[in-house]
Amino acid sequence: MATRMMGLQSEVDSTTAVTIFPDFMLVDDYARNYVAVALQKGLISNEEEKARGANDKSKEKWGQRKATREWVAEIVIRAIGKSALAQSMTSTSTKFNDNSSISSSTLGYVNAAVALKIVDGFEDGTFQPKGAVTRAQMAAFLSRSQKELTALPSRVVKGYLTSLTSGTIGIMDKDGNTSTYKVSPSTVFYGNKNDSAIDSKTLQETYEVSLVQVSGTAYYVEILSDVLQMDIHEGKLLKLNINSLKATLDDYESYDLAPDVAITDVDGHGLSLASIVNGSTIELRKSKIVKTDKYTSIIVKQVPVNKTSTGAIQTLNKEAMQISVLGGDSGQTENYGFSSNLVATLADNTLVDINSLHVGDSIEYTVKNSELVKIVIKKQADVGVSVEGTLKDLSDDKTYLTITKSAGAPLAAYLLGDNVQVRINGLATASIYDIAPGDQVKLDVLNNKVTLITVTNRSIENLYFAKIDSYNLTSKLLTVIDSTGKPHAYKLTDTVSISYAGTKLPFTSFNSTFTAGKYVDLLVSKDNVTQIQMSSQLDGALTQLNLQTNDVTLKTDSGQSLSFKLNYAPQVELANKPNSTLTDLKVGDNVSLLLSYDQTIVQKIVTSKTALYKTALANVNSKQVTVTDEANTSYVVSLDGVPIVKADQSVGALTDLAVDDYVKLTFKGLTVVKAEIVSPIRGKVTAVNAASSSLTIQDFTGKNQVINAGSNYAVKLNGGIDSSFASLKVGDRVQVMKDASDKLIIKVATASKREFDNYNNIVNQINFKTTNSNDKLAFNLFPRAYYHKGTDVLSPSSFVSGDQVTAYILDEKIIELEK
Repeated sequence: MATRMMGLQSEVDSTTAVTIFPDFMLVDDYARNYVAVALQKGLISNEEEKARGANDKSKEKWGQRKATREWVAEIVIRAIGKSALAQSMTSTSTKFNDNSSISSSTLGYVNAAVALKIVDGFEDGTFQPKGAVTRAQMAAFLSRSQKELTALPSRVVKGYLTSLTSGTIGIMDKDGNTSTYKVSPSTVFYGNKNDSAIDSKTLQETYEVSLVQVSGTAYYVEILSDVLQMDIHEGKLLKLNINSLKATLDDYESYDLAPDVAITDVDGHGLSLASIVNGSTIELRKSKIVKTDKYTSIIVKQVPVNKTSTGAIQTLNKEAMQISVLGGDSGQTENYGFSSNLVATLADNTLVDINSLHVGDSIEYTVKNSELVKIVIKKQADVGVSVEGTLKDLSDDKTYLTITKSAGAPLAAYLLGDNVQVRINGLATASIYDIAPGDQVKLDVLNNKVTLITVTNRSIENLYFAKIDSYNLTSKLLTVIDSTGKPHAYKLTDTVSISYAGTKLPFTSFNSTFTAGKYVDLLVSKDNVTQIQMSSQLDGALTQLNLQTNDVTLKTDSGQSLSFKLNYAPQVELANKPNSTLTDLKVGDNVSLLLSYDQTIVQKIVTSKTALYKTALANVNSKQVTVTDEANTSYVVSLDGVPIVKADQSVGALTDLAVDDYVKLTFKGLTVVKAEIVSPIRGKVTAVNAASSSLTIQDFTGKNQVINAGSNYAVKLNGGIDSSFASLKVGDRVQVMKDASDKLIIKVATASKREFDNYNNIVNQINFKTTNSNDKLAFNLFPRAYYHKGTDVLSPSSFVSGDQVTAYILDEKIIELEK
């Protein structure tokens, strides 16, 4: 191809002498004359090809090896006579991420090719110097290099695009002469941004282009300049007069059409003028490079739609009365305005207003004349929001509550979920019975039901290890001294809950059991004691551990600092670490100090830990689960007798733990006391709202869910690299879940376009063919990976060698494979 571009085809054809090539340079007969001329003109040399052959590990003969991108760059630069420029750039590093992979002997040529805009990299910032060059890429390199030649080859045409349909392309040269060429299914299109092929839809009329044609058919088309030189008017067609060639749009202006006006749909398919119906949304275009007052092209962007279909709401603008739907039959985004007579219902035909619609809802919709006239909500998306206000009332049956969101605002009522959780600072076992009118609350609402109530304006005060100074049986006045020596006095009532060694006692036993000098833990709400228990265990964070002086200090959840002298070495228990000692403890650990009967000795120190693990294996018979932590360290944990909770807070079982999913384990020392199943959402992003930090995800079953990230979230790329919410885009494949601290983690899978090689069902692994030398070829499969072509679900064994696929990879496993 390079010899043809240089106009050397006649020399190739006239060569009659038989060229003897070295043993390392075996060439097929049809190519011998081309190689001979290339050697004569200095495009290649025996010495360089011999050196390359010595480094080539393939067993193919020289003439059958795939040309690499860096080798082609060298050939093209020599073909256009720019070797001197290349020599001047041999010590300059390129801008590409894989600069170190470029051979030192070709570095100057690559730099020169980039400087002359003959080659560029890929969207990921790489050049892929050892990557094989496709015929289309070769055509792109040669076409871009022709601007450096004094005369264009006969097959090359440059000019401005006048028309492009699925079957033809029209070009106007600088003198105003027009020509038309056929377009075949094998025609490739390239842009002016990088070395990746583009969709033909990217080209627009008046773009400056170059094409390579053979016998009237364009096989290669490239954008030279994407500056649009058009007058454009878009609107809804009110009237079309074919006789007078006038089109009237909904701006009530009439536009003159050229006799040879080109009409296409948005995909470039040719249409006739008579096929355009009133009500269609059209775009009229008039070229600025042609002296005419008539519009030369019409793009029919949308014809009046009349249909009933199903889909999922992608975007919703209730103020503008606009909706975008991901059509279930088309798989494409469809945009509609609301009819003034829009009817919306639930699946049971209950009438609702548009405020009941949410992004992600699965709907059945009816469209007439491109307006939405009916919506049936088949399945509501999981929509989560947070609401703050002042609690006004809680219904007697505890099924709903009312709040005011701000002063003077009307009351708002919310239904309570079946397993609503309550959080009050200082009260570990808070329930719905512990909230009271006047509380400032934050409500987490999912699908219009409250799942979590957080009281924000009051705390339950815990006074730990307070020494009883006195108790007056008559006045029921209890006086205690806290750990700092400060006295506190409380008037007790018969409703106070008292316990000793885990056993509840009647209040009448208080005077005889809780005597002066004993240490107690008090639970105080609004200066009223609600609970007293004998101190036997103290919980908090370790703030000091001095093994020289044997001192240990604990900071409780109430902010108290309690210090103890370790006169005897206590037993120590850490999660996943048998036979622990004091040296295994570190400041910041959450621990429990277990006291002796007389409350003078720390007998045992037990750590508390909640962490997120990935499930590797669940053994129902032994009631054990094998998990891995973030460092990929494996642990075998017994769940015998441990309460297991599903993501919806219902009771779970060991069989609910799925391989490669997650479980949040709470340890008390070596013992697991709670296992919470975490079910990540995996799927495709169908909508992103950066302003509200929310995104819609369509999971692999087709269900749509709206995720409100709030402020406590992190976005991470595959491999753990931090990213931002603004980087998320429609089409991304993501995994969304909360970590052990309830922080929302959004992981973005890597998308990799590859060529399928084979599937190994023995090890559940897929192998790809080599594209670049650094490519990873073998990947394990996520157990519930999604295999598909469009909406058709496939199996791993249905892929065959040579299939072009996109693999979505997360944590080094394929979670989705798209054909």
